[in-house]
Amino acid sequence: MTGRGRRAAALLASLVALLQLACGSGPEVILRSADGADVTAPEIDGDPLQLLPPGSVSWFHLDVATAAQSDLGQYVLADLEARMPMPEGAGFSLRRDVSQLSVAIYSMQGVDFAGVALGRFDPGKINAAALEYKGGSLAPPLVKTEYAGRTLFTAQNVGFSILTPHTALFGNEIGMRRCLDRIAEARVADDVPVWVKELLATPNAAFSLGGDLSANAVTAALPRRLALLDGASQVQAVGNFTPPGVNLAGTVHHTDPSAASRSATALLEVGGSLNVYAQLLGLGQPLRKLEAQAVGSDTQLVLAVDGAAVKLLMRRFLPAPPPTVQHSGPGWASARRARHAVLAQVTP
Repeated sequence: MTGRGRRAAALLASLVALLQLACGSGPEVILRSADGADVTAPEIDGDPLQLLPPGSVSWFHLDVATAAQSDLGQYVLADLEARMPMPEGAGFSLRRDVSQLSVAIYSMQGVDFAGVALGRFDPGKINAAALEYKGGSLAPPLVKTEYAGRTLFTAQNVGFSILTPHTALFGNEIGMRRCLDRIAEARVADDVPVWVKELLATPNAAFSLGGDLSANAVTAALPRRLALLDGASQVQAVGNFTPPGVNLAGTVHHTDPSAASRSATALLEVGGSLNVYAQLLGLGQPLRKLEAQAVGSDTQLVLAVDGAAVKLLMRRFLPAPPPTVQHSGPGWASARRARHAVLAQVTP
């Protein structure tokens, strides 16, 4: 259980890190496709997923407006905004300026990620603020680098680069450079699997996620190590932040019906133990609902997690956001104030 709790906390931390983004300038023609034809900014805005390289092992999508419709969603967004490497002078707000984002995670020599965000960005204001900001007490500085004809701003290996006034590239340095290499070498193409694009576009979902367990040697080893993934090849899930907290409906695809049945049994066993261990950790009864059943070669899962328990997990296991920066404007300081205002409503 302790290991499971750590993995859950690590997953939350990873999703938080994925949202550290911003943007910069963008001419109307921003890259050339493999056949030499110009690709315009509206075309990039229309299908930004084509910028993500192939070979990803998992994907995550967040619809900001849908997430913001609930108390827990507002809490999560406020926490994410407080963690963004964005100086206050940029006048940027995740909840106001970003409509949705999609992230791909890669596992080559380590764990890398790259993502695209859609919204409204002021390239000149953001770039000027990023150039001016030099960091502060315990706050990481923003480092400007030029790569493949693009300007990157990073803080502790995570950052952003502008593509258009409506699309931003973000990720860790390796992930972003892979995307920029793809652009510079005219290898832009629609490489995201069809099932992933359909999953990420699920209507009325605050978030969606998927994983390909056969993508490489690392992910292929997971089903052999975890009984609940025995024989699994693919994982899909959609969810929201409405009461009682986090609600998720998922499907695990298996190689045969017997593997699906074993997986459903394992999931129920894990769920039955989770609340017991959670009580020992002072987390109450986080699981409000857990259903798992085998349907053919699939394991279907329905899960509901208590919102107060989610907040408590975030407070207890996620590192604190960067300290307030001594500048005026709606950046880190206001984000931290918003986060603290929400935290103040939670019973310790």
